Amino acid sequence: MEKNFLKMTRLVQFLETLRLFGELHAPTISESGVYRFSPLDDPAELRLDYHRTQIPPKKYLLPFREEILHNATGSYREGHSGAKDLVLFGVHSCDLEGIAYLDRVFLADAADPGYSARRSRLTLVGVSCEPDDFCFCPEERESTACDLFLGASGEGFHLACHSARGRAVVSAADHLLEQGPPLPPPRFSGPCFPPQDPELRFSDHPLWQKFASTCVSCGACSVCCPTCYCFDVREYPTLSGGAARIREWDNCLFVTHGEVAGANFRPDRLDRLRFRFLHKYCGFTPLQGISSCVGCGRCKEVCPVDIDLRELTVTPKRVQP
Repeated sequence: MEKNFLKMTRLVQFLETLRLFGELHAPTISESGVYRFSPLDDPAELRLDYHRTQIPPKKYLLPFREEILHNATGSYREGHSGAKDLVLFGVHSCDLEGIAYLDRVFLADAADPGYSARRSRLTLVGVSCEPDDFCFCPEERESTACDLFLGASGEGFHLACHSARGRAVVSAADHLLEQGPPLPPPRFSGPCFPPQDPELRFSDHPLWQKFASTCVSCGACSVCCPTCYCFDVREYPTLSGGAARIREWDNCLFVTHGEVAGANFRPDRLDRLRFRFLHKYCGFTPLQGISSCVGCGRCKEVCPVDIDLRELTVTPKRVQP
């Protein structure tokens, strides 16, 4: 029987082993009481009892602000991706599936160079979790979208490798492991909701008007979503005559997001809500028909007016008000 069990008493030693593979980041809590992924300088700061971080780990692959082009000599050069060897420990299955979705978007035929560089140097270590009232992912699921997954069991964790990098971590930590029973097969069953009919975007369902009259367009749901990736590109000139072209997070709920050449394709709040719903639950272009919701519950938790777009997924047919 293989050595695949890590006792809780050896977790700190295991974390030190992970540092061999890159800078170690994990769930911690800030001084203001916000759960976040941040550098783990002290193992005592690790918080594996968290339900969700405020900002998902997509921030490591899609920075809030990224210089994509730089002009200092009269011609543009590609910006530096800032990629470095990084180990992200303690990621829940919903966030792992979120990264897997972003991989499908940014590592397609025309791969995004910055995303690709950072993704290639990222080691993902997942950990099982306990759902709370905001979670709506399939119960007891384990994601295989990682290098290594730790399933909590009794006095420790069962380790399951899902890549060559994961096997390298286990090999380096062999002296900390012991034999344990085999892990049950993964129970992740795919997206939380079945693919939605794009016609729903244009339906007359009264919930649309209800949500549009309630929404304050703060964009919190998009910022905290593991799979939202709207961005804008801005040019910032310098006094020396150069310039930097920056990619920044944007938000499809902001009125400015639909502005192009003086016109706005989505001027109304209802239009913007429908656009986000269509993207989230119906998918675009090659991902048409694929839901990108991973059930993390962040959007429901942070919404200041308690909007829950899941209400629309259970009534997908046209309904007259």
